[in-house]
Amino acid sequence: MLYLVSDASRPVRFLSAGNLNNEDQFLHSKRTIQSYELISVTRGTLHIQSGQRDYALSPGQFVLLFPGECHFGTRASQGELGFYWTHFHFDAEVSAVYEEPPEAALFPDESRPRYILPETGTLSANSRVNVLFVQLLDLAKRLGSLSSTQCSYAQSTLLLEVTHECFFRRHLMQQNEKVPLGIADLMEWLELNFDTALSVAGIAEKFGYHPSYLTSVFKRYSGCTITEYLNRQRIRVAKNLLTSTPKLTLAEIGTQVGIGDEKYFMRLFKRYEGVTATAYREAFSRKPLNR
Repeated sequence: MLYLVSDASRPVRFLSAGNLNNEDQFLHSKRTIQSYELISVTRGTLHIQSGQRDYALSPGQFVLLFPGECHFGTRASQGELGFYWTHFHFDAEVSAVYEEPPEAALFPDESRPRYILPETGTLSANSRVNVLFVQLLDLAKRLGSLSSTQCSYAQSTLLLEVTHECFFRRHLMQQNEKVPLGIADLMEWLELNFDTALSVAGIAEKFGYHPSYLTSVFKRYSGCTITEYLNRQRIRVAKNLLTSTPKLTLAEIGTQVGIGDEKYFMRLFKRYEGVTATAYREAFSRKPLNR
């Protein structure tokens, strides 16, 4: 596994971005480019090789392709395939590639911000990465040739989010907020099981706590109740679905994130985001597409 580390005190240089949607038999062309490319798969399976490394990327997985390496599709897709992609350069004078996770990944330092990107990885269901992809595409589409500077900052935010999710998140949760390991484990478990029917009593029994004690301790370290924490995860995932799956109805999205009542889902979304789910979806509708 390769890991790229670069200075994040300045934004990367955005080149282009898009959203590929193909119904069947997509095979990535063979080419060598002189920029980095980040691909995040949303539907189907993308089979691609870069240098001597083969990837079979499923929904929720991403790959970072390095400049100067030949990459190409190794197998045509079966059925629908969708992925976001973006090309960019690092303007930092020093960037390094490692074969093992760098020490910097274990000890975040706010005085030395860095992009730390694995060549491939899996995003969590409530990841903000694809939402940031949609915002980047929307920005590039609306502003056209005037978007260079803003898109570079949006691109940088996207890459920092990948860094945060892959390396810093758990460390910051435990070190900066002094969250006990058991509560940190519970938070991660809730983020993986947000779409199932859960009760505080059932969760407390699973993790070996009395319900009242768990409620008190969880709120002390998270700042919210367990139900509130679950709902936040559900709305984050709903935002991903609203911007990436236009064919899904609001009722279907609500069901997928564990809220079976469409009206309650709509009320909850408005409470957390300040806009309706429909307005949120329409706000990021201007995305450049390619087939």
